[in-house]
Amino acid sequence: MVLSDHDIERRMILAERADPQSRSSEPDRPLRWPDLYVVNADHRRALKLWVWCAAHGCSFHSVCRERGLRYSTARRHRRAAVERISMLLGEARIQQA
Repeated sequence: MVLSDHDIERRMILAERADPQSRSSEPDRPLRWPDLYVVNADHRRALKLWVWCAAHGCSFHSVCRERGLRYSTARRHRRAAVERISMLLGEARIQQA
């Protein structure tokens, strides 16, 4: 099964909302995907920030502004990170088949 970009974002949000004691550091866990698959630190940081905001009901725009990040740039970085994760997860699933 290939995951869409939306599926990846959703799984990461749900994992962030989960009880920290039930979280695992296994590579197949959604919160590990940015560290495993995203090389660019700005992309990784933007995705993690967006996931945290979405999981905790905070405004991504406001948090970007507070941290001195341009919102449009942070959105592009997040999108690039999700696309990379989607591509690499898809390749990994094809190789396992």
